[in-house]
Amino acid sequence: MRVTRSLLLAPVLFLCSGCGLWVTYHLDPISPRREIDDQTVQSFIVGSTTIEDVLLRLGEPQDYYEAPTVFLYRWILRKGFSFLLGGKGASSSVTTEYTLHILFDAQNKVARYKISSVILWESIRS
Repeated sequence: MRVTRSLLLAPVLFLCSGCGLWVTYHLDPISPRREIDDQTVQSFIVGSTTIEDVLLRLGEPQDYYEAPTVFLYRWILRKGFSFLLGGKGASSSVTTEYTLHILFDAQNKVARYKISSVILWESIRS
């Protein structure tokens, strides 16, 4: 996806003079927690990692359910760019909300986990 955007933006930058592009990637200020990286999630071993291990690594979940036990962790990332051309500009951002679902078995060990995401587009032109 990044390569596609770069390929689309590169010709525009070469065709204009006096233009600029700023790209941002950050945790949204309304995000309830820090980003959970792939390395942390991949360290969970199904049938071996316990509830205590998960709590030590990630802290308290935003939501949880009993019987069977399920933990839900949420975080929000915002990616955006601004483009300036001769006093006129445009900016756009993509907000993605991630949810990590962790299901535990009867022995309080990870049975399975999954990260899901919802992508929202916001576009602002000026």
